[in-house]
Amino acid sequence: MALSLRHRLWLLVPALLGLAVLSGGLMALQSVHQIVRNTPPVHLEQPQSVTVVASNGELLRPFTTVGGYWRIPVELEEVDPRLITFLLAYEDRRFFDHDGIDRRAMLRAAFQLLTNGRVISGASTLSMQAARLLSDETTRTLAGKIQQIVQAKRLEEQLSKQEILTLYLNHAPYGGNLEGVRAASWAYFGKEPAWLNLAEIALLIALPQAPETRRPDRFTDRAMSARKRVLQRLETAGLISPEDAKRAAAAPIPYQRKHFPMLAPHVAQELRGVDEPDLVIETTIDYALQASLEKHITQRSAGLGKGFSIAALVVDHQTGAIKASVGGPGLLSGNAAAHLNMIRAVRSPGSTLKPLIYGLGFEAGIAHPNTLVDDRPAAFADYVPENFNTGFHGTMTISEALQLSLNIPAIAVLDKVDPHRLASRLRRAGAAPRFPDSARPGLAMGLGGVGLTLEELVRLYGALAGQGSALELKIRPDVNVSSSAARVLSVSATDLLVKSMLQTSQHKQSGLAGPVYKTGTSYGYRDAWTIGFDGRHVVGMWVGRPDNAPAGHITGATAALPIFMDVFARLESHPHPALNGDALLANVDLPVHLKRFGQNNGTGNAVASARPVIAFPPADASLQVRADGAVALKVRGGSAPFTWLADGRPVASRALRRESSFRPSGPGFSTLTVIDAKGRTDQVSVRLTE
Repeated sequence: MALSLRHRLWLLVPALLGLAVLSGGLMALQSVHQIVRNTPPVHLEQPQSVTVVASNGELLRPFTTVGGYWRIPVELEEVDPRLITFLLAYEDRRFFDHDGIDRRAMLRAAFQLLTNGRVISGASTLSMQAARLLSDETTRTLAGKIQQIVQAKRLEEQLSKQEILTLYLNHAPYGGNLEGVRAASWAYFGKEPAWLNLAEIALLIALPQAPETRRPDRFTDRAMSARKRVLQRLETAGLISPEDAKRAAAAPIPYQRKHFPMLAPHVAQELRGVDEPDLVIETTIDYALQASLEKHITQRSAGLGKGFSIAALVVDHQTGAIKASVGGPGLLSGNAAAHLNMIRAVRSPGSTLKPLIYGLGFEAGIAHPNTLVDDRPAAFADYVPENFNTGFHGTMTISEALQLSLNIPAIAVLDKVDPHRLASRLRRAGAAPRFPDSARPGLAMGLGGVGLTLEELVRLYGALAGQGSALELKIRPDVNVSSSAARVLSVSATDLLVKSMLQTSQHKQSGLAGPVYKTGTSYGYRDAWTIGFDGRHVVGMWVGRPDNAPAGHITGATAALPIFMDVFARLESHPHPALNGDALLANVDLPVHLKRFGQNNGTGNAVASARPVIAFPPADASLQVRADGAVALKVRGGSAPFTWLADGRPVASRALRRESSFRPSGPGFSTLTVIDAKGRTDQVSVRLTE
């Protein structure tokens, strides 16, 4: 129904009053300029999202404000220039010409209201809208509108036009808890506002006018109609072609919000947790490498089965900068333990300490890579180690013993260099070795009987890569790494060790310049490791179950090494300098005391056997039956042949071998017993699950 002339005049009163304020005075007592001068500055400080960014500035992870809003800061140069051009054309064509109040627009709006009986167009400038976004005052009353006008002019005195435009782009509402064009761009399109297409730009211009009723994730049709009106206005203004407008209007509308970036989530959470974090937290993370590894590791973890996790750490050992940090599968992967940062988890390092053990032997002058050592049954006081495969290999060089990761030779060297020295050097490397029940360092730590984290092992191998000096890690680019690092190993011993490790590298054997690495598997197959380095990077890889349950038959070589190699395939190759160094002395050229280890010091006592001990499964373990329905069995010590019993009943086994298996009748608790040739026994209870 058409409005009466009297009603139209009444509707015009607020506009006419506003025009009077803008034109020349307020109640003839003081000018608008005097009101503005007496008005306190507009409060510009609004909570913004803390963002964590990669070394190239790309967004790793944003966080909501205390109030729960996504308000991700953005600068003008980080926004598609077309969005700014089109926004000004649609909202405020004379933005750079007026002083916060567009009097011509206000006159036009008043005339349209008078002649049409309804609001045809608004007269709010971007300055007025920015002022409103920073204030809790309503603009639906005359007093509120006057206050908005005054604050807009005050804002014009405080800030430049570019700063006001930036203010608007950071605070414009886009529905729900989205404020600012950058938050909206990520939530609706999954990308930065610098990479928008025409349809996306038009939608972002339309939404702030009615952010709740035009939300594309709730009101798709309304959002599409509002976008179409923006495109029509831009076409009429000659800013876009009819063809472009038609294509953009037909583009699909995002019907649901996307997840915000969540790369390096554990690192970001830790940096966000400091008392007063910077608004933008810069890191040393390589964005492309981090994104690639997270995707790869999430896929690999899923392939291992339920309950498994993978962690990786990549460090530039020349600077200490962390280039990639993956504490587990992505937080959005559905993995129940994804929130755990396994880079910081204390685990058994398996055989990964053997290089340092041999390095200490080189430093002490009691061994050399080409020193001959015996791999035979030996007892060291009450400690009787066995090799991982339970066999013995006779006499070989220390380099070969390291290549085969044999336990007896490593423990023989550790027995001479002293476990306390090994623990001390680990501390120098920045590690904090943990021992069970506050025990003192013993020979068992050489085979994994000590608790360390992946981060600590990476620091240790970083020291080995850097001529023996401790490596200080950094995640913030503005942190200076200490130049007076502690010495983990002497330069000469480190050089011998790296040359020895290079001899064991499959890449060296094939004539290729690959990384130097060591694999490791902890007791009970709970942890699989590969740690290594080239001339620039040190990489640590862990595979296992965060709940510390036995993980089947995964090993460092089968589970961790392939992923380790995948990581290095993503890095630029940097051969280690030792590849071009002097060759190692042959055994025949060594001094007499280095030709054969322990020939004059009685290292170890040969033993025919010790009592049998069930090495797998461990006591009280909860483990899944293998896909073939079998459960692995393994015994160390004792004398063959061996007899295995499950709940008192004999099971078929290879009596002369130390590894066997049996097929249980079903899930539940089971008691396993082994009897050796001399009648000695060991027994464990386990829980079997499907």
